[in-house]
Amino acid sequence: NLKNIQLDTDIPDGLPLIWMDADRVTQVLNNLLNNALRHTPQGGQVRVTAAFEPRQAELSIAVEDSGPGIAAQDLPFVFDRFYRADPSRTRASGGSGLGLAIVKQLVAAHGGKVQAESPIQDGHGTRIIFSLPVN
Repeated sequence: NLKNIQLDTDIPDGLPLIWMDADRVTQVLNNLLNNALRHTPQGGQVRVTAAFEPRQAELSIAVEDSGPGIAAQDLPFVFDRFYRADPSRTRASGGSGLGLAIVKQLVAAHGGKVQAESPIQDGHGTRIIFSLPVN
């Protein structure tokens, strides 16, 4: 199932090093990228960015897509276990409903935070941002 999705990155040089469980942060990124790819239409775009926020002493990483976005009434619940914005989705068609809950749990275990923004452009798209403390 080739969807011809463009992947862009904006990750500057010189980001600070942080103490983390690399396997767990890789799992966070995998979950976010899998969600973004699943919800991005044919010919769409997925973008990964990173930035150091010195005032908060945080490293922020964002994954955004050009998919349909998340409705305002669903946005507060996307990190809840088993929550699916579209109730017709099943595990076979839309994942387990655990991906973002796991993301939230793993980021919190690192002392970080996660948030979702949608829509991000012209009434569509989703951006998930997680921040980890810089020690």
